Amino acid sequence: MLVYRVFPYDPAARLGESGHPDFVYQPAQGASRLDNPASYTTRYFGHTPEVAVGESFGDLATWSDDMFETPWLPLGRRVLGVFEISDETPLLELDDAANLVERALRPTQVVTRVRAVSQAWALSIFREERHGARRWAGVRWWSYQRPHWTVFGLWNVEDGAVQHRLVEAQTLSRTHPAVVSAQASLGKTWH
Repeated sequence: MLVYRVFPYDPAARLGESGHPDFVYQPAQGASRLDNPASYTTRYFGHTPEVAVGESFGDLATWSDDMFETPWLPLGRRVLGVFEISDETPLLELDDAANLVERALRPTQVVTRVRAVSQAWALSIFREERHGARRWAGVRWWSYQRPHWTVFGLWNVEDGAVQHRLVEAQTLSRTHPAVVSAQASLGKTWH
């Protein structure tokens, strides 16, 4: 399955370096919905290119070309990454009432911006086991920005293999179709 993520990209970056497709800036872990850095690293993806762009820039009041820049990464720029994950990746579907009921979760707890709430249920799901192994590689839910958008969070533990593979890195600009679509969907204006 193809999934999408906006990230700072430097084609010359090596594994473990800022700008590499698998790099996660550790000091930022803990600020997002599913983050529990003491237990795992989280990478977020959108089901479509529009979702990845909208999730990345949706909280900005106005959009500008500056949002694609990466001043801390002189040879880099934010790109739209097209990633492949296995169709067999076990993702818990939170847009399924039975899965919410089984975990005593309300829909508002899934999309809340109170991170202590969302991180608590995320850690609980991460710890679920089946036959002595982790049951889920991540979760799938609906976007806070647009409920019809599907987003994914994949967990990686230190000794675990990365579950995704970069297929393509697309340069973002105000004319990129995903940017145009997300801008229209979110009603954003350009500065």
